[in-house]
Amino acid sequence: MRIIILSVLLLSSCVLEPWIEIELVIPEPHPFEDAFSESMWFTLSYFDGEKIIDRHIPKGIRRIDVKVRAGGLAVFSFRPAGELGAIGGFYEPGDDNQVEVLPEYGPFAELLLSAASYRADPVSRLSVKAVLAAVPDIQAINETAFLLDIFNGTLGYGITLNSRFHITYDSVPEGRWISERFDVMSFEVPYSGDTVSWMLYPGVYRFAEAERRLLLTVIIDEEGTASFMIGRIPLW
Repeated sequence: MRIIILSVLLLSSCVLEPWIEIELVIPEPHPFEDAFSESMWFTLSYFDGEKIIDRHIPKGIRRIDVKVRAGGLAVFSFRPAGELGAIGGFYEPGDDNQVEVLPEYGPFAELLLSAASYRADPVSRLSVKAVLAAVPDIQAINETAFLLDIFNGTLGYGITLNSRFHITYDSVPEGRWISERFDVMSFEVPYSGDTVSWMLYPGVYRFAEAERRLLLTVIIDEEGTASFMIGRIPLW
């Protein structure tokens, strides 16, 4: 728990805010695109400071322009086809008009979109830059507590953090397993049945094995209980 000042975490708001155009950029191919040499198409869901909008993005598109409110936070999430994790990004007043979206921001962007669909105003006044400065790792944020603090106006008293958990699994088939996020290490299993171990925060993590087109999904709850699923890579 880190004590932070509420006025730093919340952006100023005004009744009449002009609209501005933001260029969203996917700076690098999704790790699975590199692994399979195949472009993805995405569904872009974004909070423009007022409402949530969905747009389909064709394969190969890496730049797109959108309009958002100038005076508050905007949140962007590109969701790949299939059961894969989103890549995310944020815009707030004072930022450049070009926003890069990244896999490591996907889970937090999805969290804020969920919050904005319920109550838009407190999300529009949030400063993601202040949140990032207040925590050692954005993945450590306890999502349940964070949502309650946003809605109750208690975020200024501190951000509740999760701990990493030591997770092991001994049923991963052999192969090179590519992480869908740049902030989580890929790994290699020389022989099927070798034990794989991670130190991970609660959340959902996915790894792809390109030769067999397999997907390993690791789900860790806030108590540290892990579940594992291995299936076929979804089409995209």
